[in-house]
Amino acid sequence: MQKQKLQQKLGFKLSPQQIQFLSLLQIPLVSLNSRIQDELEENPALEETDQSDDIPIEELQEDHPNSYKYRQNNAVEFTEIQLSNSEESLAEYLKKQLLVLNIQEKNKFLIEYLIDSLDEYGWINREIFSISDDLLINLNLEFSEEEIIKSLQIIQNLEPYGVGARNLKECLLIQLKNKEQNEIVERSILVLKNQYERFSKKNFEGIMRQLNLSEIDLKQVYDLVEKLNPFPVSNFIKSTTSAYITADFLVNIINEKHIISLSKRSGKEIRVNKHYQKMMDDTSDEAAKEFLKKKIESANWFKNAILQREETLLNVMNAIVSFQEKYFLSGEDEHLKPMILADIANIVKMNISTISRVTNSKYVQTFFGTFLLKDLFSEAYRKDNGELISTKVIKSRLKEIIEMEDKKNPYTDEKLAELLGEDEYHIARRTVSKYREGLSIETSKYRREL
Repeated sequence: MQKQKLQQKLGFKLSPQQIQFLSLLQIPLVSLNSRIQDELEENPALEETDQSDDIPIEELQEDHPNSYKYRQNNAVEFTEIQLSNSEESLAEYLKKQLLVLNIQEKNKFLIEYLIDSLDEYGWINREIFSISDDLLINLNLEFSEEEIIKSLQIIQNLEPYGVGARNLKECLLIQLKNKEQNEIVERSILVLKNQYERFSKKNFEGIMRQLNLSEIDLKQVYDLVEKLNPFPVSNFIKSTTSAYITADFLVNIINEKHIISLSKRSGKEIRVNKHYQKMMDDTSDEAAKEFLKKKIESANWFKNAILQREETLLNVMNAIVSFQEKYFLSGEDEHLKPMILADIANIVKMNISTISRVTNSKYVQTFFGTFLLKDLFSEAYRKDNGELISTKVIKSRLKEIIEMEDKKNPYTDEKLAELLGEDEYHIARRTVSKYREGLSIETSKYRREL
């Protein structure tokens, strides 16, 4: 027989409005503007009113010699960093090229189907027989594998060269075959066709021995192939909308002090519609009054939540800038102090989870660049002399050492650990490996050059 017992537990349950507010804290500026627009469309009791673009900076003097504008000869206001300016999608660009080719309608359908099947790299990442089966099962169209391969070859002759490849090797070969042929190009094709595995692993000695090539011959091959684009569709995006980085914060320097402003790219404020308030006061219909009351309460809550979000973001950003004052004045990594979420949480008297949400996906614009807030957080490392430094300083030094190494004989992780030790950064080989991977730097084997 099961025993039953009472157990008392302490718990904390968030209300729907608290959950909504935490969501508002976390989203970056671009998403916030979309969220505000959605709320305006859903709640007629909420409306926009024109205001200034950003929180005003009364102290900002553009001609002051210590101002952000004076120091950088740039505008003080927020700027956007464009990630892509493609005017059309890859599929549109490829299909446009088909118009000048004499292709039968049935074959044109198959080619366009394959174009629409390209992945984010512009490759076909499915087996030919699988494509044939899909066409038969889903569209009741029968195409042989030979027909599919011929259609794929037509795509591979379109620009940008390399699209329609089934793997990286084929992508590079397509680009080489579409170059003006000479001895180096022909030799590069020979190496990739017959020694691709050794080529990708930089087994120079094995390639030279198998193909009877000199070191100069092989170096010319590597120099040429490294100029090819492994992702030839990188200039295209899925849609025609350009992607931007929009900074959430701007840090100015005035008289060696930081002035922080919060971006409001929409340039509008929101408020409760006075007409709806008057309607609620005037109506005697209880059902209508209740409906209007709920809409007005929701509008008031959302307006106040946006204001509270701005206040919270500014409080956290002020704490971060105060904590990293020397870094924001110089822009030098060596002045970046070790900082974790708990450090800022203690300053502003908030939960660590709140700090995490505030700093998530947010960008800050400074005179030395625009970067993610989370990049400012790092663990501490204690040097031999007792000085605490940010691990980001060690990573920066690691990158410098690798950039200066002899590429014919690059440093192993063990050697890198030894060299860092000479700078009083005594870290283990596995830690060096972790930092190197975090910097997207390959192992010594793949950094090797002829």
